[in-house]
Amino acid sequence: MTRYSFGDIVIIGFPFTNMNNAVMRPAMVLVDIGDEDVIVCKITSQKRDVDTDLYINNWRDKGLLRQSYVRLSKIATLNRKDIKKKMDRLNEEDIEKAKDILRKLLEL
Repeated sequence: MTRYSFGDIVIIGFPFTNMNNAVMRPAMVLVDIGDEDVIVCKITSQKRDVDTDLYINNWRDKGLLRQSYVRLSKIATLNRKDIKKKMDRLNEEDIEKAKDILRKLLEL
């Protein structure tokens, strides 16, 4: 079984808020403890002026088709079987920024 790490970019069926449907999209892995679930947050091309979105440096190099942002406020626990592939990984600078945003968001 493939293990994922914080900062890995995967393609996964990410559910809509109503949980009735899902769309294949990039997401960033937050947690993988090796069971059937992974915790991820979505990646979007929709820019918002908020402190909880992280601009992805070198997004083209990561295989993303558009300028992209990790939406750290949109977190989901999903079944690992819904991961279609691992694309790449955020660079270390972006990983540290993501951790900082999560600390603020979760008030840690």
